[in-house]
Amino acid sequence: MAVRTPIREEHRALTRTRVLEAAARVFARRGFHGASVQDIAREAGATTGAIYSNFAGKEDLYLAVFEEHVATQIRDYTDTFARGRDLDERSRGGADHWMARLREDPDFFPLYMEFWAHAMRDPKLRPRFAAHFASFRETFAQLIEQGARDAGLEAPPALAQRLGTVINALGNGLALERLTDPDAVPDELLGWAISLLFNLLLMAARSGDAGELERLMEGLST
Repeated sequence: MAVRTPIREEHRALTRTRVLEAAARVFARRGFHGASVQDIAREAGATTGAIYSNFAGKEDLYLAVFEEHVATQIRDYTDTFARGRDLDERSRGGADHWMARLREDPDFFPLYMEFWAHAMRDPKLRPRFAAHFASFRETFAQLIEQGARDAGLEAPPALAQRLGTVINALGNGLALERLTDPDAVPDELLGWAISLLFNLLLMAARSGDAGELERLMEGLST
């Protein structure tokens, strides 16, 4: 028994991973309400029993897909940002990663939109979804603060958080535009927009005119 138990656990972990990947594809194509456990089992090449041995039901599986989606994105952005030499290179690297994901995985953003739609429709689940979406914005804010420090500058936390929200919204908005009109959103557009935003802020910070940053901060209190 001592020898077989780790094997069973490894098999269960592999089954769970396969089910999560299949569920992400099915939810992206059919939505939460249009998907069934049977659909997901067929996509995964597994039995419904294998799904229920890992997840309490469809909603539990859906939340697990969402949490895995968020964790993977945060990890990827953090790793991508760490490879850049300065704030501009890091931000462009993060933007390039996002656009490449949109280009290479056609289910990626529809799944993301399904998460949003489900959160809007279900008040009970909304706080849980909101907390995870907030983790995206907080991650961007931390990366901005670190990038500013590396440049010898200090980004006030409130400004970094606001910028994190704006960058997140830029990425999501351009992805939505790209769904319906791909030619209007070339791969480099997000990186260009973020770089422009950061360079304007860096110019204000390095100008020696403290009033420039103060005026930016005034907008955060309105």
